[in-house]
Amino acid sequence: MESQRRCSFSKDEYHKKVTDKTCCIHAEQRAIMDALSKNPTKLICSRLYFIRLDDKDNPSKAGEPYCTICSKMALDVGILEFVLWNDKGVCVYDTEEYNILSFQYGLEG
Repeated sequence: MESQRRCSFSKDEYHKKVTDKTCCIHAEQRAIMDALSKNPTKLICSRLYFIRLDDKDNPSKAGEPYCTICSKMALDVGILEFVLWNDKGVCVYDTEEYNILSFQYGLEG
């Protein structure tokens, strides 16, 4: 919901228990919710593809696995694989591996 976006808010003042400091629902979350509303039994062992778009809607690399919010949701609904285009090419990750890599990414910074 547009009125609830908080992109311009400083995240520094959020309580430490607020783990998601993003401003909106992620594209992966929207895709999962949409798929669940239309095909609730067809997500088991499915594959989720993610690609970024630049300001001109051209595809750009997604980077490494880093989003634990999306990885946890994908695991919860039974998505088997997560696909990203990054510097290594098109990479297919088992969703459990994607989740582990996402948590590790958060520890690196």
